[in-house]
Amino acid sequence: MLEAIKRFFEQFWTQFKPPRSFSWQTLIFLSLFSWGMSLLNSVLTDTEFVQDFLATMGWFFLTLGVGWALADFKIEFLGLKIYPGPWITGALTCTFLFEGLREEFPALPFVSWPLISAAIAAVPKFLKRGPEFKVPDAKGRQELVILFLVSIILSCWFSFHFLLQDWLGDYPSILADRFDRSAFVINTASPRVSDSRGVLILNLAESIVIDELEGRSLAETELWLFNVQSRVADIEKQVLDRISFLEENVLWNLEGSVSGNAPRYTLNLQAIWQGPSSQTGGYFLQKPCSITQQPVRNPPAASPPTVSQIECNPISDLIPLNPITASSQGS
Repeated sequence: MLEAIKRFFEQFWTQFKPPRSFSWQTLIFLSLFSWGMSLLNSVLTDTEFVQDFLATMGWFFLTLGVGWALADFKIEFLGLKIYPGPWITGALTCTFLFEGLREEFPALPFVSWPLISAAIAAVPKFLKRGPEFKVPDAKGRQELVILFLVSIILSCWFSFHFLLQDWLGDYPSILADRFDRSAFVINTASPRVSDSRGVLILNLAESIVIDELEGRSLAETELWLFNVQSRVADIEKQVLDRISFLEENVLWNLEGSVSGNAPRYTLNLQAIWQGPSSQTGGYFLQKPCSITQQPVRNPPAASPPTVSQIECNPISDLIPLNPITASSQGS
């Protein structure tokens, strides 16, 4: 067993032995040594400053070693020569620089990665043997311009991705809309009404209406329906207090209207979306609730002979809102 382990390390050392004292292999071994010392420090003394310093030096040596090792490595694809070294080195640099900021600014490493990689790739263009500074020739300057323009485009796309994720986190109802006219966004899944927060608002409003009207007399029900606007406004406040806070909550408006005559009324609850939409005026969701009177078996002397019973239909699909109606709703 010991002999096998010895042979393994001998083969490993033969394969990765630095050809000279200053080489990329030396930097890789220095990074492993630094991380090993950092781990040993955490086990023995747990000195946070020393541990962080050694870990930082490990990342520093690793980044330099990988960049050096891949400096001349290239991949030919469709007649193009691709040098992945700067991009890998840039990824390691971003990981090293922004490790402590990843939770607070998750987009920063990704947005910075193409720009830092382009800067790393540009350094050899300005150096010659010595090393001495030089001005790139016309072809080199053209390559640098193309390189940085491509890097800026990639950074913009990464930034756009995280911007969309933030929007969807604050305004999840956007997913219920259509993206077929968007020039940048493609929704791989079919839009679902259930993605709209209006569904939750209407379902909670339904439960509150049932609690307030179920079992009431016809006179009490008609009084409630006569003041439907103020009642629905109170229900809207209750619903917003019950649901979790999101930025899009202020963009929802709950409305109600009554149609029909005694003893059968229809209460139309509408959740109106006033946020960004593929429709010019936005859209709304509707849940009609039928209010009927049911006889009471063996009612007490002072009780009404009939009481209200409520039955609500499923929520409608997204209904486009007329722009004129939308502006009046907003005002």
